[in-house]
Amino acid sequence: MSRIFFVSARADEPPSAVADKAWRLCDEVLGTSGPAAGTPLAYHLDRHVRTRAETQFRGWTGSLPDRLRERGYALTPLAPVAEPERDGVDVEAAGGAPTSARLSRTARDAPGLLFCRRVICHPMSGLDGALAVLAYGCLSAAGKRGLQAGLQPRIEPSVCGGCGMCVTLCDRDGVRFNGHVSEIQPANCLACGDCLLECATRDLRFPPGAGVGVQKRLAAIAAAAAAGKAGRMIWLLFLLNEPERHGVNLGRPRQWPDLGLLAGSDPVALDCAARELIERETGRSLFDWCGGEVDPGVLLDEAERLGAGSSRFQLTELG
Repeated sequence: MSRIFFVSARADEPPSAVADKAWRLCDEVLGTSGPAAGTPLAYHLDRHVRTRAETQFRGWTGSLPDRLRERGYALTPLAPVAEPERDGVDVEAAGGAPTSARLSRTARDAPGLLFCRRVICHPMSGLDGALAVLAYGCLSAAGKRGLQAGLQPRIEPSVCGGCGMCVTLCDRDGVRFNGHVSEIQPANCLACGDCLLECATRDLRFPPGAGVGVQKRLAAIAAAAAAGKAGRMIWLLFLLNEPERHGVNLGRPRQWPDLGLLAGSDPVALDCAARELIERETGRSLFDWCGGEVDPGVLLDEAERLGAGSSRFQLTELG
């Protein structure tokens, strides 16, 4: 049973206060189930294309690498999700789809991993938390193409209002504006569902079964990325809202109230703890939060089946 640590926090607290809480949780994980001092870690700190959200998140996470280096950990950054590493290695992911996951060499060779993520819900990929960032953050460029193959949406030109919100909010250049309407860019689209959340006219269409397909592929990739790294991984999940946005449409509803921060060394247990907190504190199911169309539990169940972690956890709340 994995120990998961939680501390309450608000997005409007001073960034340094949230950063201190993040480090406190990280320190708890290092002292229990996390990597031993001196373990080299490849890391990924969440980034957002929206300037205010990116600045906010950097304020919460920017000091973590330096604090870890002071403890003797050697850190190597992973390539951004929008520009994944080209040097990839095929790693078998038995029992899942795809049958092999092409990971970045940096992620595959790193003895340990560190990830930070602001948790949100997707109508396609379910809970976008520890497992999702593990998969997306460890993929190579070819692996990213394999993830999205056959599952990308299309935009109906006769319905698209041409507002450009999906273009503005996609941080992977997966959709562009052609002067009249938006167009999906197959080479860049991760089929993640971000554009679907932002679309006011709801003109995006995914292939039948795409949501289940995306979640199963993410689970297989996450299991491959975590293989051999048990006890040498750290996740920090932020169940906090990003700054209020101003502009056209804003199709995505504001998520749950600020809940706090979670940390642990097992991605499945961490996502299960996040799900439990969200449902307990809001009185709404994760299925409802994700749009009520695709079961978000597919990712969690499949990842556990493939050995990425365990759904059993003990939640420790810090005062």
